[in-house]
Amino acid sequence: MKLSKETLKRIIKEEFDRLSEGMFSPTEIYMDFQRQGGRDYWLSKAHGMDMKYSDFMHADQALKAYIDEINPSLNDMPQNVWSQITQLINDTV
Repeated sequence: MKLSKETLKRIIKEEFDRLSEGMFSPTEIYMDFQRQGGRDYWLSKAHGMDMKYSDFMHADQALKAYIDEINPSLNDMPQNVWSQITQLINDTV
């Protein structure tokens, strides 16, 4: 089976888009954040001392500490994904 250049480009683009979407799944990142310790743990890591989550601003700090330690490549995630994750962290009871 022969593929035209245009068809091959389309297939590659579709696969790249599919993989890129999964790479920044807010839910998957949030679930791993929780499995790896949760918001109090990562907030404490961010500040270098025991802390308890008490402010929405802490979600940013905790997420940054998680990303820096677990997967620094996530620092390039789109802002809307970052916002969705911090909202999930904030909504955690």
